[in-house]
Amino acid sequence: MTFAQWAILGILLAMIVAYASERFRVELVAMAGLGAAFALGLVPVQAVFAGFANPAVITVAEILLVVAALAQSRVIDTFARRIVSRVHGETAILAVLCSLAALASTVMNNIGALALFFPVTLSVCARLGLPPGRMLMPLSFATLLGGTCSLTGTPANLVVNDWMVSQTGANMGFFGLAKVGLPVMAVGLVWLVLAAPRLLCAPANAPAGNDLGPASFLTEARVPDGSAAKGLHLPDAEARFDILVHGVVRNGAHVFARRADIVLAQDDILLLEADFALIDQLHLEGALAAAERHEGTATPERSEAVVMPDSFLLGSRIGDIGLFAEHAIRVVGLASRRHRIEGRFADLQIGVGDVLILEGDREALGTTLAEDALLPLSRHRPPRLNARAATGVGVFATGVLVSAFELIPAEIAFGAVVFLLAATRCLNLRTALQELNWPIVILLACMIPLGLAVQDTGAARVIANAIVAWLPGEQPLGVIALVLFMAIAITPFIDNVSTAIVLSPIATSISARTGVALEPLLMAVAVGTSLDFLTPFGHHNNAVVMGAGGYRFRDFPRFGAPLLALCCLAALLALGLMV
Repeated sequence: MTFAQWAILGILLAMIVAYASERFRVELVAMAGLGAAFALGLVPVQAVFAGFANPAVITVAEILLVVAALAQSRVIDTFARRIVSRVHGETAILAVLCSLAALASTVMNNIGALALFFPVTLSVCARLGLPPGRMLMPLSFATLLGGTCSLTGTPANLVVNDWMVSQTGANMGFFGLAKVGLPVMAVGLVWLVLAAPRLLCAPANAPAGNDLGPASFLTEARVPDGSAAKGLHLPDAEARFDILVHGVVRNGAHVFARRADIVLAQDDILLLEADFALIDQLHLEGALAAAERHEGTATPERSEAVVMPDSFLLGSRIGDIGLFAEHAIRVVGLASRRHRIEGRFADLQIGVGDVLILEGDREALGTTLAEDALLPLSRHRPPRLNARAATGVGVFATGVLVSAFELIPAEIAFGAVVFLLAATRCLNLRTALQELNWPIVILLACMIPLGLAVQDTGAARVIANAIVAWLPGEQPLGVIALVLFMAIAITPFIDNVSTAIVLSPIATSISARTGVALEPLLMAVAVGTSLDFLTPFGHHNNAVVMGAGGYRFRDFPRFGAPLLALCCLAALLALGLMV
């Protein structure tokens, strides 16, 4: 292998490690990787920013703007609520919710589809007295299944289609992926509806009834004078008050000793984890007190909210959030999916799917939730459907049909949709551009030149030759299955866009090496990158529902592994008909 081949593979491997660590923002990792590739001469100067002009990137940005318009009108939310109000029984409602979410995900980004149906599902769970954990994981998986059916279901599909056009000049078509995605979605939805009531029993830490969020929250409290906790050994205090203490701060310094040897004293600061209703009760009884005194409204309101993937709070520490201070909003609790808890409450880092308990004035809470892309975990009465909402849906449907019949390219069709939505005031373009999910746009634009570098340096050809050498024979279905399994194996550790960009040139080289048609191989890449059911961190949707549903890591492979096996079988049968 040449230096250029080793270098591009080394950069991609380092990026995969950085993505999997979740310690850095994905767009920063992508920009750093692109910068390193340019510095080493792997990406020419004229190609550094070429990704931003790529049709796939343009279409992704347009779809995100359209989703913003539909979300503002709440038309899908209203439609879903009306359907659900006429359906009775957990299994029937689960079937309706998952089917509608999958259908929505075929024409919009699956993250947007989850955001639309997330509050609907929580409201349904409250009315039925069910823990959200019974429905949120199937909902997330349904949006991933729906994303396998069209080019706009997920940005990875646009990447694969763009590669297909560049290599063959042929377009897959807007619903071309449905030849594989539709059977996969159908099989997957049947499994979700039949298996969820049996396999997703309420875990010990899951919320129930009207408790629309996780039960255990991290917070910080002080041991006041006269507290029943004063003088108790730490394990005895935990057992007596049913709390878990992660750290003790005394006189501004952490107490480092064996837990059994720590005796709680007055004014000790505890970083603890417990049911928040219990924490409030301990405050009322005088066992605990606020860690710090805060001035503000005499009767502050609270709101639980999920941190969405497009929130710019991601990666921030609670103590560094200045915007909340401007609105007199405090973070008083955090349900984090990170298992390692260190430092003080202000040092805790915010991640996708974390649930925050915010406290402050009602109007300020509403402003904060809207500005910081936080999804409230409470029932809100949706606004009435208006004429503009109907106009927006009609314009969007027209754009989908025009793209589906390949009358004009998708980026032109959805560009026209955005223009018409803005012209008819269905979309506030200034607000939508400010709230656009820029990390995914930047990630995609930076990764495309790196994917081309894998092909241009010959690294894809070297990898393809090594892979083909391991095959027992050049059976077309065996080659397709290998590409599919490669996509499934990689996508839990890095985002599906990066997986598609890395594997597309490799699939192209495998096609040239084995003579297998390129289209089924690229379709295997596209479908495989969406079959992300084994981990909570492989896809943003899974991360979002983990905190709100009270899931543990093992719940995902336990429920997702049989689903993955069925979807793989359905995909291989469908792909086998294409060769």
